[in-house]
Formats: sequence, structure tokens, C-alpha cells
Amino acid sequence: MMNRLTYWILLVVIALAPLPLGANRPWSWSLLSLIVGLLLILWALSALRDPGRVRAAWHHHWLATCLFLLVMVWAGVQAAGWTPVGWHHPLWREAGAALGAELRGAISLEPDAGRETIMRLLAYGGVFWLALHYCRASRRARALFQAITFSGFVYALYGLIVAMSGNESILWFERWAYSHSLTSTFVNRNSFATYAGLTLISSFAILFAGERHDIAANPFSRRGLMAMMDKFSHGGWVYGLIIAVSGAALVLSHSRAGIAAAALGLVVFFAALAAGRRLVGKTLGLYGGIVAILAVVIILVAGQAAEGVDRSVEREERGVLFGYSVEAISDFPLEGSGFGAWSEIFRLYRDETLVRGYQRAHNTYLEWASELGLPATVLMVATLLGLGVICFRGVRRRRHNQAYPAAGAAAGILVASHSIVDFSLQIPAVSVVFAAMLGAACAQSRPSREPDPYLRRMRR
Repeated sequence: MMNRLTYWILLVVIALAPLPLGANRPWSWSLLSLIVGLLLILWALSALRDPGRVRAAWHHHWLATCLFLLVMVWAGVQAAGWTPVGWHHPLWREAGAALGAELRGAISLEPDAGRETIMRLLAYGGVFWLALHYCRASRRARALFQAITFSGFVYALYGLIVAMSGNESILWFERWAYSHSLTSTFVNRNSFATYAGLTLISSFAILFAGERHDIAANPFSRRGLMAMMDKFSHGGWVYGLIIAVSGAALVLSHSRAGIAAAALGLVVFFAALAAGRRLVGKTLGLYGGIVAILAVVIILVAGQAAEGVDRSVEREERGVLFGYSVEAISDFPLEGSGFGAWSEIFRLYRDETLVRGYQRAHNTYLEWASELGLPATVLMVATLLGLGVICFRGVRRRRHNQAYPAAGAAAGILVASHSIVDFSLQIPAVSVVFAAMLGAACAQSRPSREPDPYLRRMRR
């Protein structure tokens, strides 16, 4: 009973995460972290009572888990005040000299922000861990992807309704940014674009999941056409509607980078299914061609529509932000300036080139490198890359439900590519959904007939 309750609460958390402005407020991400922490405790208590519920094989994910925890430990060391004074950021010494007092410094420019960021990352890791264990069963993986798909549809539909009514509010707040773009319950249009892209991938994953291989037939043949009609007559039209609504909302976000990343993610999804022989060549060509053509048309239309839209970061400003981050990395390449402290880094390196202040570098990798240092950033990227490799291998190894690991790989490509020019991963709602999809995809990457390690030990 406790195990089942924990799982359903997890689905509710995933579905509701985007509601309060993408959970990108201190109270909302703190509440999110608290709930995820409680769910982990409930899962641990359930696992202690019945060790057989620990369904994830340690040898499948131990490397990614250890790398992630190493990064979290280093971020904690950055925020700690007990480190040697020689390690501390020079600004602490300069501030102490100016004030005439000895300050308790740290490697981090802003230790409190570091501790807060660690809390958020651990919460995302907790969502991944829970999804990894609960979604070993395909029915639970399907339920998780359905929660993402249907909740994403609701948020996209709400965004369309708001856009048609004048686009003057976000929930009960008066809109203060992106008045000409669809953002749904998010503040930033690029963050919503990433979320809508994940919804699209999740929708296609459910459409292509299952035990049947009829969909792999040539869709232009009589057998392939009958298979498609049968799929849509048995509820597939619902996901077709969700795809249409989510796609329309994505276009109206006017986020060209978000649209391009979503299109790339879908191309990777179909390519992964083809690599796993879930799709034959003609079917892959059909779907991949449709996605590619639509992506080009949509990006062109969105680009023209965005000409009259006020942009939060112009191209030249983004280049300046990148330059600040590179300068910070060159000054502190190993130790970094503190996890979550990029806004403080920006104040140190900014000049008269930019008038406005910025909280993000608009490039996740440069931001991580300037905050954590290059070694920890390599470990963080290696963690995500390792999980992506698990998903790609899962598509090739599994005979059924290959769409789930393919969706995990596609989601990883979407987020990784969009992070080059934006900061969607720093929005809690996006990270929660991404972590849940990745956890379920990794869980479904193991062959369905592979026995659980616990049961194998019991038989001995």
C-alpha cells in the first residue's frame, strides 16, 4: 500500500510541477524538494520491509550515480566554510579588508545559493531514482509517460486559450514578460518550449510503445494502413490530438531554438527506433521526413513572427554573456566560483556593454563550468551522457516497448541541444519532467526477461 501510494504521489508531483510558474520560485522548489525527500523516505521504508522492491540493478547505473554524487559533494565543499583559506575566492579577502573584519569565506561566492542549488539537484536526482525503480514494470512506465503527456496537453491547451484571449496573464498574475509569445504557466517562452517538446516526445513514445510490431510495416501498404487505422481507432486519436495541440503551443512560443531542439529530439526518437528495428526504412523515412520538413517550416514561420517580439536576450548580448563565463572559467578553471553563483559572477565581470542584469548565462555548460569548475562539469556531463548511452543500448537490447528508452534518448538530445543557448534545465518543472522520463527510460532499457538481481540471489 505504501509503495503504491508513493508511486501515485510521484505522478501527481510530476503533473503539477509546471503549475506554479514552472516551480521557479523559492517556495515552490523548496516544497518540491520537501515532497520528493519524503517520497524517498517512504520508498526506503518500503524497501526495508521488502528488499525485493529494489528493482533497479546496481550494475546498470552505479557509474552515473557515483559521478552525480561526486559533483554534489564537490558543490558542498565549495559552499563549506571549513576549507583552507588559500582555496577561498579572492573576493572574500578583499571584502574583509574593506570592512576591516575577518570574514568566514568559502570557495563559493554565494554559499547559500550553492546549498539551495544542491537541494534542487538532489530533488531531481530523487525523481530519477524513484522513476528508475518504479518503472521497471512497463505498465508503470506507461502510466508515468501518460501523466507527462496528459498534463502537458492541459498546460498547452491553457496556453492556447490565454493566447487567444489576449495573452495578458500567467495564471492569476499579470503578464510582465513575453507578451506576444505563448508561455502557458511558465514565465520564459524558451522554458515552455522545452517542456512542450518533452510532451511531444512522451506522446509519440506512448503511440509507439506496446507489444505489437504492425506499426513497423510500410504505412503506404494495405497492412500498414490498416495497422495505423486500428491504432487510432483504439484511442490513438487522443494522442494525435495531444500532439497537435502541444505542437501548436510550441510554435506559438516563438522559441526558434526550442522548436529546433524539439525537432532534433523527435528525429533522434525515430532514428533510435529504426536502430532497434522497430521501424523499417520506409516508415523511418516517412516520419523523419515529415518531422524535418515541419521543423524547417515552423522555424521559418516562428522566426518571422518573432521579428516583432521583444527578446529577453539579443544575439549580441548572449555572446557577451558567453564571454563573461569564459573569462570566469579561465580565472578559476579547477575550483570554480560556486554552484548557483552565476549572478554574482556576472556582477564581477560585467562592464558597460550590458545595462541589464542577468541571472543565467544562457548556456548551461558554460554556467556549470564557471560555477563548478571544469573537472566537476565534465563529471556532470558524463553523468547525463552515460544515462543517454544506457537508453540507446536499451533500444537495441529490448524486443518490446523500445519506445520508452528511445524517448529517454530523444529527451536527452532535446535538453542537451537547447542548453547550448538557454537555461531550461535550471527551471525545476522542466528538470523534474526530464528526470522522470530519463529514469523510466533507463528502467525500461533492461531486457524484459532479465531477472532481478534480488530474485536471482534468493534462488541461490
